[in-house]
Amino acid sequence: MTTNLIRRAPAIAVLAALLAPMPAWAHPHVFADARLEIETAADGRVTELRNVWRFDEVFSSSVVMDFDENADMQLDPGELAKIGDMVTQSLAEFDYYTNVTVNGKDIGVSLPEAIKVDYQDGQLLMFFALIPNNLELKGKIAVGVFDPTMYAALDFINDEDMAVTGAATARCAREVVRPDFDEIIAQNQDSLTEAFFETTGSGDLSKLLATRLELVCE
Repeated sequence: MTTNLIRRAPAIAVLAALLAPMPAWAHPHVFADARLEIETAADGRVTELRNVWRFDEVFSSSVVMDFDENADMQLDPGELAKIGDMVTQSLAEFDYYTNVTVNGKDIGVSLPEAIKVDYQDGQLLMFFALIPNNLELKGKIAVGVFDPTMYAALDFINDEDMAVTGAATARCAREVVRPDFDEIIAQNQDSLTEAFFETTGSGDLSKLLATRLELVCE
């Protein structure tokens, strides 16, 4: 979320901080369990990248306190829509926290509709599908979902939470890669200088550390 948004209460401030550029090496303050489904068509195209985020109860309760305009300790459809609109506009700046590469080259994504928000069992949920730009199941494809500012931690608890679905699931070998923190730091210690950590460009490091789904396709 851009920094010029009006923070009229704590939860809005947290939502703003969730999406605002943060100094490198920031510690996560918001936590969510995530699921990613890569939907495929029979002709080998990737048609959608479907995401579900379930936020922790502490963050969810702060959002309820701020957006519960009728004070019923719930979030009704209108209140949920306001949250969805805010997040939809803000996440566009960060490509919806989604990074897609083919043979190491970045692939763009677009959001065909607004991010949907729900509130279930004391937790805030967000649902949305991205459309990748001309993505075919060829070569080595990597998909990661992460906050480049490192303020929010999106956790894929099980390997099955990063899945390939649809008609072309058998075309590629699939592997969920969970980078080792110490190993990444050791491999990149020459580039991780003091100047690096003093900048706001933490995206490179967060990309290295993010869990990702890798597909090797014929």
